[in-house]
Formats: sequence, structure tokens, C-alpha cells
Amino acid sequence: MATFFDLQKQNRRRTKYIIVGFVMFFIWLGAGLDLVLRYYYGLKLPPIGTIAVGVGGVIFTWQRMYTASETVLSAMGAKRNSGHSLKQTTLQNVVDEMCIAASMPRPRVWIIQDMDPNAMALGLEDEDYHIVVTEGLLKVLDRDELQGVIAHELAHLKNQDTRLMTTLTVLIGFAALITDIVRHSRIFRSRDKFENGKIGVVILVIWLLSVLIAPLVTKLMALMVSREREFLADVSSAQFTRNPEALARALQKIAFSEAPTRLVHPSCAHLCIAAPDGSDLGLKAKTGWFATHPPIITRINRLMEIGRTGSVLD
Repeated sequence: MATFFDLQKQNRRRTKYIIVGFVMFFIWLGAGLDLVLRYYYGLKLPPIGTIAVGVGGVIFTWQRMYTASETVLSAMGAKRNSGHSLKQTTLQNVVDEMCIAASMPRPRVWIIQDMDPNAMALGLEDEDYHIVVTEGLLKVLDRDELQGVIAHELAHLKNQDTRLMTTLTVLIGFAALITDIVRHSRIFRSRDKFENGKIGVVILVIWLLSVLIAPLVTKLMALMVSREREFLADVSSAQFTRNPEALARALQKIAFSEAPTRLVHPSCAHLCIAAPDGSDLGLKAKTGWFATHPPIITRINRLMEIGRTGSVLD
């Protein structure tokens, strides 16, 4: 038996292990190239591969991260919450209350014209924090349930999940770029014979295979992180609201909704409280390799356990 504070620590620890694996894989992509140049091509050069991947990754990530929020909001047709209706006023009040509970700065609040109940958080830093909800969410949830959902999204911001997942998503694109460069590079298709023997050939084959599967490997790692952070945000929501059953009820209503959330692009699925395509809904939903979210029934059961006992099973 573990308290929900223990579960928070477990989720953070698992995430760290996955991130370490993610970083080590990228280091191998650069260092492996250096080994190929040395042992296959016989070139004694500085670690240009490691440097190129490191510097290229930083530049590639920086260029794309700081326009991510604007791009997503624009693509969904999000409108700033005006507070002109009772539901919109309630939404803003709930956001303000949960910001106080979570000791968070107030994010910008947006609404998208989609009747499937869903919500997401965006942003890399305090000045760039956004919470987006659908019209469908405001329609089906009561005030307590809305508090649970907003607390969940604020938890993603407080735990820096949005920064983490944006970074990992961009790096998946960088891995795909490396794969594309290698596929079109003539030097790696050369049939010339080199003098460095079998070890050079083995290193080349292993490295080329790593490069070819890099987009898939990095995506799977990112999805593993995404699923762990959903559990963490659920538990953090229970901590902020002191009412885990409210989020559980909200998830139950979302589970019986008519997915998909059409205005959310699949590439942004990891940002939502529930998978836009509905893959996590239903009693028979299972955690697949490519799932962005754990099964919603598993999340509901964990929250209900917290509500009953104040703790959650490992």
C-alpha cells in the first residue's frame, strides 16, 4: 500500500529512467557515427558525430519549441474565454481557485468548438501557460468535476509535463530527420572495401539499424513518458482538490462521450486529458505500445481507491 505522495515519486522515478534511456539513445546515434567513421572508414577524426547530433538537436528543438503553443491553438481554432456566459464565468472562477490551490500563476484559458468533452494544457513557462477546454466538457461536467479536470491540467504545467512532452515530440522529429539524411546519403551505400575488418562492419550494421528505427524507438519512449505523466497528473489533481472522486466522475463522463475530439490533431493527443481518438475509453481498453494514455478505467479505479482509503495500490 502506498500513499498518493509515494505514487507521485514512483511516477517521477519511472519517467527519469525513460528519459535517461532517451538521452542515451541519442548519444549512441552520434557516438555510433564516430565509431563508424573510425573503424569502418578508417578516419581518425574528432567526435564530429556526437557534436553534430548534440548541437543539431539543441538548435532543432529550440527553433520549434517556442512556437509550439501558438501553432496548436491556431490549428484548433481556439477562442479566448470571454466570460460572457455563466459556464465561461464558472470556468474562469474554477481556474482561479485551482491556481491558488496549486500555487500556480494564472494561465490563459481557451475554448474550442468541439462537443467531445476534453481538455489540454500547453506552454513551456509561466508567461506561456494555456489551458484549453472543449464546449462539450463545459456542457457535461458539474463544478466539482470541472475542478478535477482543471487541477489535472494545472498539474501538467506545475510538473513541467508540457515542456517535457513538447521537447520529446520535437526530438522525435529530429530522429526522423537523422534517419532521412542517412537514407539519402551516398556514403553509407558505398560498396567500397575498407581495411578495418569485421568490427567496422558490425558497428556499421548496428548503427544503421539504430538510425533506421530511431523514429520508432523515440516515439515509443515518448509515449511511455506520456502515460506515466497522466497518472502523475491524476494524483496531483487529487492532492490539489482533496476530492479525487470528482475527477473520477469527470473521467467516467468523458469515457461515455462520443469520441473523437475532431479539432485536436493526433500529433497533439498526448496533451489531452483523454485520447482524442477514444483509444483509451471503454471497459476493454488496454495499454498498447502506441497508446498516448493509460486506459481510462484504470485511472478511474486508482482515483476511487484514493477516495476510499486515502492511498492507492502499487
